[in-house]
Amino acid sequence: MTRRRSKAEVEMENLLGTLDPSSERFRVLAAARDFKASWVILGEILTTVRDSNAFKEWGYASFEAYARRELRLRADTAAKLTRSYSFLKEHEPKALETRQEKDLPPLDVVDLLTRARERAKVSDEDIQSIQQEVFEDGANPTRHAVVKRFREIDPDAFRGKPRAPKEAGGSEDLRKALLLGERFETLVTEHPALSDNAKQVLSQVVAEVRQAFEATKQAEEEAASAEPVAVSA
Repeated sequence: MTRRRSKAEVEMENLLGTLDPSSERFRVLAAARDFKASWVILGEILTTVRDSNAFKEWGYASFEAYARRELRLRADTAAKLTRSYSFLKEHEPKALETRQEKDLPPLDVVDLLTRARERAKVSDEDIQSIQQEVFEDGANPTRHAVVKRFREIDPDAFRGKPRAPKEAGGSEDLRKALLLGERFETLVTEHPALSDNAKQVLSQVVAEVRQAFEATKQAEEEAASAEPVAVSA
């Protein structure tokens, strides 16, 4: 029995049919459709699209909006893909070169390694040791096994942190406002009944929200990186 495709899958297939198969946009969308079997390929080309701002040529104001609306990827999933690919490129280039001969670890496992320094109190030597175990020949690492390995060193590794009181004006609120604004902007821009002046005003508002989000996010990251991080002896 043939599996019934979801609405998102049908829309992606329809869009693929309108694109040049040799174009970068086609390649990204096709990889998104198949990414469960090829997360590294999607991570690689998503990183290229993000860094080159190609999504702007395709009518999207931000990388997150492009990933969400065209590729049906949540912002955190797109970030995980690009973050994990960048980790491989920087720390495990040999694994990338030989991925045709042997399978790479799952996306969730590589993502754990990318976030280990901020989610676990472990030394660089500990991280390097676990990384070698993950990528050694014959290894078949799972997310559960890698988390367990980190918790042998730090029992609280990757555990959910207690929620701090929500601060008004934080980057998360601005991120949500930006996503809504970008979607609204797309709908308004394409509507012929609205004046150019109205469209321009809305674009200015969205641009200001985007600028505020980026500045607030950067300030939060700088504040977090300035905090002392304890490591195990």
